[in-house]
Parts: sequence; structure tokens; C-alpha cells
Amino acid sequence: MEITAIATITNNEGTKSILDLDIPLLIDLVPARTFKVKTVLQSLGHTDVEVESVNMEVFKAKSTLNGTKQETTIEFSYALRGGDRLFELKELHGIIK
Repeated sequence: MEITAIATITNNEGTKSILDLDIPLLIDLVPARTFKVKTVLQSLGHTDVEVESVNMEVFKAKSTLNGTKQETTIEFSYALRGGDRLFELKELHGIIK
């Protein structure tokens, strides 16, 4: 098993999906995470992406998907990846970097 960063994406309708970012660590800078939000949404087909930081883990985005305006919430966190399954980590204690 290995630790991976994930993004929980909630769309206009309240539908949640989890995207494995396939990186072990997120950079703790708002501009870096804003860029990651834009990259994630653009990879899913969104255009005209505008991002606002709520805090370091939660970002709100406005974009267009297939001609429809979207308001999306992206929440960053970490999970253990075991094969094709993800086990979300709620708290990490005593991490050594």
C-alpha cells in the first residue's frame, strides 16, 4: 500500500466522485493547489475555470462543461492505495517527512 493524494469533486447536483491524483504529496501553497484544481477540471473537460480558495484543502471553482455553467467543490486529502481500492485517511499522526 502507498499514500496518494486524492481530490473529492462535488458538482452542481451534489454528485461526488474521487480522483486519485497519483502523487504522494500536495504542495502547501495556494497557487500550486489552485493550478492543480484547474488542471483536474480541464482534464475532465471543463473550460473557463475560475478558482477560489476556501482553505488549503477546499477550493470552489466556476467553469463551463459542455456549454453548461458549473460550480464545483474540490476537497484535497490523502488515501492509502491498495491495488484498485482507495482508503481515505482522515487523520495522520506522527508523519516523518
